[in-house]
Amino acid sequence: MTDDGVTDGGVADDGVTDATHESPGVRTLDSTRVRLPMIGEMTRAQLRSATRALGLLAFAVCFALVLVNGAFGSGGADGSPTGPASASDAGRRALPTGSVGPAANVPASLAGPKATPDGHSTPFEGLPAVGVLFYPDDNGANHHFCTASVVHSTGGDVVATAAHCLSDPANGSPNPASVVFAPGYHDGQRPFGLWRATSVLLDSHWSADSDQDSDVAFLVVHKDGDPNARVEDAVGAERIAFGITRPTTVGVIGYPSGSDRPVSCLNSLTVYSATQSEFDCTGFADGTSGGPLLQGIDPKTGLGTLVGVIGGYQEGGDSDDVSYAVFFGDRIQALYAQAVTAGSPSPSPSSSASPSSSASVPASASASASG
Repeated sequence: MTDDGVTDGGVADDGVTDATHESPGVRTLDSTRVRLPMIGEMTRAQLRSATRALGLLAFAVCFALVLVNGAFGSGGADGSPTGPASASDAGRRALPTGSVGPAANVPASLAGPKATPDGHSTPFEGLPAVGVLFYPDDNGANHHFCTASVVHSTGGDVVATAAHCLSDPANGSPNPASVVFAPGYHDGQRPFGLWRATSVLLDSHWSADSDQDSDVAFLVVHKDGDPNARVEDAVGAERIAFGITRPTTVGVIGYPSGSDRPVSCLNSLTVYSATQSEFDCTGFADGTSGGPLLQGIDPKTGLGTLVGVIGGYQEGGDSDDVSYAVFFGDRIQALYAQAVTAGSPSPSPSSSASPSSSASVPASASASASG
């Protein structure tokens, strides 16, 4: 034993190995002062135990990484988050999704890994939750004039479109038109039947003077002969969001009045003004008004998050290649809430609602059919 209390063999009186006096075949961790045998001293049993321990540690690390990745997501193909909302989404007020709906033939150019914004529209067969508006007295003729889409609600019966598709107060047509909705319409077929609008909800600013910043309408719809049917159960429904951040990538669907097939396009939605958005896509002619602007479209169902409808400035645009939409802010959110209330519980076909401005639909009326 030396004068400082450390034995010549490298072990102090307290049994701890000193870092300056290592015995042959012993390595010392100075920070923990733990005696570890060298590999050469390990028995086969010790080696197997160490190997198992390392394997369990590696498995635990991998499992933890999987849990972390699943909790936060890595984002969808279009850049939209697939996990819980991040801090950057704090201003985006989205409501829960509704029914998933049937599978759809979603164009690869609109959703999925190959979808790239390019500003060019493509005709396709359509999506179940998006359809056309008809006048009920067309006697079966396929004279659709505007586009609309099912949006989630507790009653499962709310449809979104443009206000100018239903009335035009500034030009002497203040009363909302009587319309029917054909979701999934294509090639003259109405695969999910016709749904009659029993209530039309318009903002009072639109009803007063066709205010372009209020060019959004919601319909409460029901199926003739089946009062318990819900359109959302049949075709699914879009989510809806308010106060989104622009620019953002959106998929847009609309039915040109001269075609029995819709067109779709993926491009950026940009700021035109504080209350109006712009997107540039070819081929959005008359009849596409009311068409949905959707974020994060599911490549299997075609459902997404509704952030606008074609309308607003120039009633959606004077050019087929440049279109506009009202920014979904507090005013549109309030109108949507009133539509949800009007549709829950389902009213009878003769009932009317009373939001900022609403009415049960008359037997006949005129409406703007511009796109």
